[in-house]
Amino acid sequence: MVKQGVHETSVDPGIVRWIAFVVITVSLVACTVLCILAIWKFTESDAVWRAIATFIVVSIATAIFTFVNEKLG
Repeated sequence: MVKQGVHETSVDPGIVRWIAFVVITVSLVACTVLCILAIWKFTESDAVWRAIATFIVVSIATAIFTFVNEKLG
């Protein structure tokens, strides 16, 4: 039965938001650890910039997927 005005998404938006939260949180923690290691000179500073760039790319991709799933379904 089809309900009028109700959009059915391919993936449950609640699950998508939870997965997005977990992915972004793990990426943020990894970047924070790398930054602290770079401050104490345990890692190269180049690794920090790569980690930050990766975090930004992963965050944007996750946000876009979440938006598309919820709005365009």
